[in-house]
Amino acid sequence: MNSGFECDIEKIFEQFCELTSKEMTKTVRTALRTGGKELVKQTKSNLTRELKHRSINSKYKDKMEDAVRLGKFEEEKGEELSQKVHIMGDRSKGSGTFRARFFEKGTKERRNRKTQSSYGRITPRWYFKNAQSQVFPKLQTIYMAEITKTVNKINNTKI
Repeated sequence: MNSGFECDIEKIFEQFCELTSKEMTKTVRTALRTGGKELVKQTKSNLTRELKHRSINSKYKDKMEDAVRLGKFEEEKGEELSQKVHIMGDRSKGSGTFRARFFEKGTKERRNRKTQSSYGRITPRWYFKNAQSQVFPKLQTIYMAEITKTVNKINNTKI
């Protein structure tokens, strides 16, 4: 299967090795951020498609799509970087983004304790899980394209 992307990996690796430690970290961070943004974009697209009949609730100051966020970089002790993407929203006052997690995983059926009447349940929509399965196969290509672009940009400024 041809992905439509070609590069000379040896040439890029040689150019990458010529960079300083700070420039290498910057290059990797840029690639991770680009991959994370792609996942955020796909997740928001899936969310709006799955929740077609969502209405703007005057009770909350933001939209449901605002729950999909790009988190901070996490650096492991072994020099491994990772970019966090989540659907937890923010915890600010008046924000309704917390509701997104219930639509992702669903809820169990809830009942009134006294009357045993049903409040219903939310069926899982899996918009984030589906976005991950759509984006993860493309991540290597996204990373390589971004690393190539950033390395070339850094090398061109050194000349």
